[in-house]
Amino acid sequence: MLDKNGFTRPTYNEIVEQESEKWAQLFGENAQTNSHSVGGIIIRIHSYFLDKLYQLSELIYNSQFVDSAVGTTLDQLGSNVGLTRQPGQVAIGTVRFTGTVGFVIPSGSLVRTPDGSEYMTSEDVAIGQDGTGISHYLYANGSGTKYNKANETQAIMVTPSESVTAVTVSEVTGGADQESDESFRARIDLANKTVMPSSPYNGVISAIEKVTGVTAVKIISNDTLVDDAQTNTPAKSIHIYVNGGYKDDIAEAIFTSLAAGIRTVGNQQIEVADIAGGKHQVCFDYPTTKDVYVAVKLVKTMEYPLDGDEQIKKICMDYINGVGMGNTVHYSYLYRLIYDQVPGIQVADIKIGTSRNQMSAQDIELTNVETAQVTSEKVVVS
Repeated sequence: MLDKNGFTRPTYNEIVEQESEKWAQLFGENAQTNSHSVGGIIIRIHSYFLDKLYQLSELIYNSQFVDSAVGTTLDQLGSNVGLTRQPGQVAIGTVRFTGTVGFVIPSGSLVRTPDGSEYMTSEDVAIGQDGTGISHYLYANGSGTKYNKANETQAIMVTPSESVTAVTVSEVTGGADQESDESFRARIDLANKTVMPSSPYNGVISAIEKVTGVTAVKIISNDTLVDDAQTNTPAKSIHIYVNGGYKDDIAEAIFTSLAAGIRTVGNQQIEVADIAGGKHQVCFDYPTTKDVYVAVKLVKTMEYPLDGDEQIKKICMDYINGVGMGNTVHYSYLYRLIYDQVPGIQVADIKIGTSRNQMSAQDIELTNVETAQVTSEKVVVS
């Protein structure tokens, strides 16, 4: 029903009840409409298809609103304000090979980390006189945030070589999953808000959040004449923290949205050219990574799957790595996720911490410039 209160969809049972009443009006009070009668069967078949039509009508009605539209329809609403859904993106990082001096690792070689993520070299890497060879052009063999590795991670070559004794990947950033409906919806809302008169910082945040892979932005402003040692922000400058995304894309977004004359600071320093060819330095920082360790002790039943431990590790990694900058890692959330998704668990005891020797039933609070990171080797299931 569509009225001043919006669209209200009747349930399947309500449709059956209404049709049964109409059937009795047409064929008499003694007409049989129970589920085993001929009339009742006809009513329920008809009600089934009517229910499907009402569900479709509800989807069509809701698709006109950003808050309730999903999928392709939400993409179309986003295009009305000049936004498109961010696609998945490949992570890029650094790889260091240790081995025989003079040996060349060919372009296209695959390396694998303990969590199963694979990466490919995009250039030949020669091992120098110090016994190491480094390339800053290591590409993930797939898109997604799971390929991001902020810290050094040991790896192996998919095709082993006696001339390579160790492989280390580091500073792998920029990997992104396809943007979810919730995240895209939030960007559309932000774009609609920034159409109205607002702070220039809102425009900067909106521009950076359009960069593929960016999940959070924080701006620390210091308008005083005194350096702020607590936030590492000099006088008369702004310190921008960005979680995710390629640094060159982020710098371009900052440059095109920030007013001239405002000084940016940070460890990531990128030169950006204006339309006249002039060079300008744009600075920002990625958030600090806080390692999280998880211990899960289980009392299992016969229904526990063979790959249950791996499922639990993935659940822990997906939740903790997705908490976001400045939020809190709630250990209690893991109980619900594990119980809901993995069968055969009678009792679970979950502890988390920032070191393997200090784990307990506690939440981990992140500062405004911190993100949580956990890898499969930091999750122990027993």
